[in-house]
Amino acid sequence: MFLSDDEISAFREVFSLVDKDGSGEIDAEEVSELMELLGMSADKSTVETMIKEIDADGNGNVDFDEFLLVMAGGQSDGSFTKRDIMRAFREFADKSLPSGFISPTTLEESIVKYSREPVTAQRAQSLVAALRRDPSGNIDYLEKIQALMN
Repeated sequence: MFLSDDEISAFREVFSLVDKDGSGEIDAEEVSELMELLGMSADKSTVETMIKEIDADGNGNVDFDEFLLVMAGGQSDGSFTKRDIMRAFREFADKSLPSGFISPTTLEESIVKYSREPVTAQRAQSLVAALRRDPSGNIDYLEKIQALMN
């Protein structure tokens, strides 16, 4: 399923409304409050189970990538799921950037280092150069995963 920039922005707004403390993650208390607001009731155990199902990195909270993956429809039919690919990106993405973004340099270095077949730095650079970037020059890998795995 592909999400447009407008759809991703709308999901970011929803996420921000639920993330009341502005931590960049939704915790069990925030999920409980959202459910109550929607007229749904769930005990602590149910909320924790929901979070565990969504929480790809296992930290006990739901970050925007995890939230978006669930909201966008989940997994692909391929050998790797969207969650698998997002988890891989998180492993080498720049921690100083917002969730879901990677710098072109980091992506180039990762392509060279982790490709099954040898890839030169120049080839990696040309591959990355073709990708659209945000105003700060970074790549929204979440958008790319959505486009590739629709």
